[in-house]
Amino acid sequence: MAKYNTSNLLESVVRLTSLRDQHSLEICLIKTLQELISAGQIRLFEISIESGKKTLKLLVELDAKRSLESETENTLPHCVEDDADLMKCYSTGEKQVSADDGSGVRVVHPITGLNGVIGFLTVRNGVYVEKDQAVAASFLHIYQNYLQLINDNEHDTLTGLLNRKTFDERIMAVMSARRAGRRASDSKEEQCCLAILDIDHFKKVNDQFGHLYGDEVLLLFAQIMTRTFRDDDQLFRYGGEEFVVVLKNVGLDLGVTVLERFRKMVEAYHFPQVGNITASVGVVAISEQDLPTTIIGQADQALYFAKENGRNQVCAYEKLLQAGKLTSVAPAEGDIELF
Repeated sequence: MAKYNTSNLLESVVRLTSLRDQHSLEICLIKTLQELISAGQIRLFEISIESGKKTLKLLVELDAKRSLESETENTLPHCVEDDADLMKCYSTGEKQVSADDGSGVRVVHPITGLNGVIGFLTVRNGVYVEKDQAVAASFLHIYQNYLQLINDNEHDTLTGLLNRKTFDERIMAVMSARRAGRRASDSKEEQCCLAILDIDHFKKVNDQFGHLYGDEVLLLFAQIMTRTFRDDDQLFRYGGEEFVVVLKNVGLDLGVTVLERFRKMVEAYHFPQVGNITASVGVVAISEQDLPTTIIGQADQALYFAKENGRNQVCAYEKLLQAGKLTSVAPAEGDIELF
């Protein structure tokens, strides 16, 4: 039986808008709907584009027969195109109602972003209750609006990449995950790398062409990053012309190869008015034994070496250490100044 009244609705809105990260917001939305509407199953999906296909990722699921689950294996079609109702919802941006495969109905609500439908909320129940679905749609609008605020707060305004504040939060999460998943022998699937990318002679670009063209270089540089690295990799604008990449499930040797490919793409790209630019990169494997400041400091040392020894190259901290070109020095506490 639906449990919505003015007091319950207001309390639910307060709880939903008190959160500051996307994952907690997703879980809270599903739990809130469970409390307010009649539903046998509620699922929240995200859409990502892979090889031209609209791929579904199940973010959160709540089944009346099971407890709340996050990132559960998805038993629905892998792609939006494989489900007629999802495809129609995606195309029209309108709610779809259809008979369930079992007994009851499935309602598909669109989740919209700045560029159209970005996901779905699906609700299964024995009967269709219009007022329940109106409540679900209203809370979905609150979720969408608040999710946009969270995204705006986490991303750099110019480039659209994650910002420095978000980096500080995410690197702590990466380190915690590494410690939690520590095993006697790490495989490549368990390893991660952190790289600092710096545009060479960027000050000259601003001085010679002006900050408008300088901003365009930063934007295009970020777009090359987005095209080069995977969706699972985390891309940040760290500040000024410095960027950070966290490569997931990649060992150091492969990480260097991937970063070298990126460096060559930047070198070959013709930036409007400015022409060709280059980038220097310092990379380090993330160890669960180190602090975030240590990891950043080591990548920064590798970057400094790259810039002091010709620029336009990728340097790995561990390889420089083994070659005797660097000495291991514990970084000072506080911010790391990049170049």
